[in-house]
Amino acid sequence: MKYLLVIITFFFILSCKKEYDVKPTYATIGVANAWAQNQPFYSPHPEIFIDSLGVWKKFISFSFTSDGEPDKIGFQNPNVAGKGTNALYMNTMYNTSLYTTNYKINTSSDSGTYNVVIPKCFQFIPKSKDTTDVGTVVVLPQTVTLTRKDRSKYQVSIAPSTQPGTYNTKTGIFEIEVLFDESNFGGPKEVRRKYRFTS
Repeated sequence: MKYLLVIITFFFILSCKKEYDVKPTYATIGVANAWAQNQPFYSPHPEIFIDSLGVWKKFISFSFTSDGEPDKIGFQNPNVAGKGTNALYMNTMYNTSLYTTNYKINTSSDSGTYNVVIPKCFQFIPKSKDTTDVGTVVVLPQTVTLTRKDRSKYQVSIAPSTQPGTYNTKTGIFEIEVLFDESNFGGPKEVRRKYRFTS
């Protein structure tokens, strides 16, 4: 009876097997370390392209990665527990008239956004197992909860844009476009913003 049960289980597993078209990420290779270096208050020199001005704007945003998922980086303050950072320039852009002329995000002058945390934001996918110095970067789709200084909250969704980003560890640059959904607080459903980071 025991052998019959083993044989039935074996055939059940084989019959349930499916073919998946999955691309390897080579996650054991710490590509993300290039832009999440193990230094106190490390910021990978992020820049956002301000379309209305036609210029790249520098800002500070603390990044980190982990041994468990060395192909991903996130943004928070790794040196102060529970504290965030200016992830994707959100602290700044949702506090200024540059981004809030058509819809109101904050309720008072002292209720600016702060403490933004995105634990896993970007994933780095090497070109191949033998060519890890170049590849693509993808946005990990998610809803980010932002906190105002008055402790009220609102949400912004981020997702991949039309094309994945690219990275090169030799030049130390990765570039990507992020799709924002700001409809939760009266903004546009689709806003595309370009970013670049330098190690």
